[in-house]
Amino acid sequence: MENILLDIWNIDFYRKAILTIVIFLFYITLRISIHRLVLPRIPDDSPYLVTIRKITGYLLNILTVLLIFAVWVQKLGDLTVALGLLAAGLAFALQEIIGSVAGWTTIISGQPFIIGDRIETGGIRGDVVDVSLLRTKLMEIGNWMAGDHNTGRIVTVSNAYIFKEPLFNYSRHINYVWDEISVPVTYGSDWRKAIEIMTTAAGENPAYQDLLPKAHEQRRRARREFAIKITSLEPRVFVRLTDNWIELGLIYPVDTEARRSFRSEVSQRILTDFSQAGITIASQTMAIVQFPHSGAATTNTDVSTPKRDHSRKGPYDARNRLCNPGRA
Repeated sequence: MENILLDIWNIDFYRKAILTIVIFLFYITLRISIHRLVLPRIPDDSPYLVTIRKITGYLLNILTVLLIFAVWVQKLGDLTVALGLLAAGLAFALQEIIGSVAGWTTIISGQPFIIGDRIETGGIRGDVVDVSLLRTKLMEIGNWMAGDHNTGRIVTVSNAYIFKEPLFNYSRHINYVWDEISVPVTYGSDWRKAIEIMTTAAGENPAYQDLLPKAHEQRRRARREFAIKITSLEPRVFVRLTDNWIELGLIYPVDTEARRSFRSEVSQRILTDFSQAGITIASQTMAIVQFPHSGAATTNTDVSTPKRDHSRKGPYDARNRLCNPGRA
């Protein structure tokens, strides 16, 4: 029996086949051990769980391929030729795949974003839910949904986009963004009171009070890495004069994932307080005047802010009378 096994082992093909089977068994055993003993120790809500699982899987796959390759290609000359042909074929036929792998390497090493970040690239916005060797998956936000609500669709993009498109990260270093609510009020309203109401509506919101200490700390840490301009985090109102109304623009910091709900809450309080204070929100209107004044109606949809452009209709044109008095 020993002689038979020894004869089989001495045959080059059989020996390589046996070593290949052993390597596969080792790969399967190690993979099962990691999934049953190591990964369960990581909390389910940890953002690193998916990353660790994928990295260990990639390392095991690469190690297995290298070992099998070393078993079947043992001579240095054969190895050089094989690697040269393989590199030439991959460079020509798998350009996109190579770009995706290079992009994945950049994402893992440079970490322009991680799983859970909200990013925008190539006109696509979403939360990163998975980063694989070739592709990145996003839970899409926006599109036909107003605000930053997710659409329920998973968008898959090639990792090569990291070299081709600008990348906007909403939450990598600072987990808040600036938002603005613009409200037009009439010139007859108390605009100073309106400014006070708007700043109070944002400043006293519980979400803003909860965000403020976190935002200060995030900005301090980011300042140590980047030349970020330090601006006040207090809500502010900017005033702009127009032909029809006074435009008040309220800007404030808000959590990346709560922009729409925060805007809704602040807007509701502004409407309520404006109504109690007698402040009128302006709207664009048009006045139509007809001549002569023989029972013709004058229409004005909102006397608070009429536009200055008037259109005159009817059988009588005052401009013709001025130019040609003989026709009167």
